[in-house]
Amino acid sequence: MKQKKRSLKQIGFFLLYTFSITWLSWLVIIIGNKYFNALWYGEPLFWIPFLIGGLGPTISSYIIYRQFNEDFGNESFVRFVFGRKIDRKVWLIFGLFTIWRLLMIWVAFGISKPMSILSIIINLPLLILFGGLEELGWRGILQPKLEKVVNYLPSVLMVGIIWSIWHLPLWLIKGSPQTSLPFGLFLFSVIISSCSFTTLYKYTKNLFFCVLSHAWFNGCIGLALYVSNDGTLQLDLNWKAILVFSIELIVSIILGIAYSRKKSLLY
Repeated sequence: MKQKKRSLKQIGFFLLYTFSITWLSWLVIIIGNKYFNALWYGEPLFWIPFLIGGLGPTISSYIIYRQFNEDFGNESFVRFVFGRKIDRKVWLIFGLFTIWRLLMIWVAFGISKPMSILSIIINLPLLILFGGLEELGWRGILQPKLEKVVNYLPSVLMVGIIWSIWHLPLWLIKGSPQTSLPFGLFLFSVIISSCSFTTLYKYTKNLFFCVLSHAWFNGCIGLALYVSNDGTLQLDLNWKAILVFSIELIVSIILGIAYSRKKSLLY
């Protein structure tokens, strides 16, 4: 009971910090657009509040780490991010996730040009900064703390919903990729991602691989949004896309449940 209360306290503080940092930063953009004809998507000054907002979960994860340092033992923040020793098994799991993403956009959206794939690799540092680093908060703090309060499946679903709601201000920023998607579709994709990244973290115990996978996923979806539609910001949700997303959801849930049950048997 004491551990659950402590986990709830950390969850509460994490959400308070994350939503405050992000929504206040993105509110600056919305106000700038509406009242000052400024901070339009893509302009140089736009990226400052946008980046600060996007780093909300990352900044909050470090604040929680410092605020509740005793829960992390003697583990440094770097160790918290990079986890255990990276062995061959970890690389294999990460490699399979990476290959699956390429297979996903090839099957679902017909993207197979080497130059398109190369563009993801070239832009990977930016994709990490503008998205990937969120994982320090979602998978590093929120998911494991929620699992101490509720079971695995409800926790994954809750993280997916919270993660989606966190993005809501982006629908008020003209030009953002989110404006091209119905929120229901975005919510569905984020819940799938929540299952996938949680499963990846469980099997690798390495947040940085979640960061890389998140960045890689954003890059792949970026290609689906732009390249497969001749530069038009639109996601072609055909039956093949629904199929591959559904496969990913089912496999991630099965692997996540299997890991959770195996761990509970050990203890």
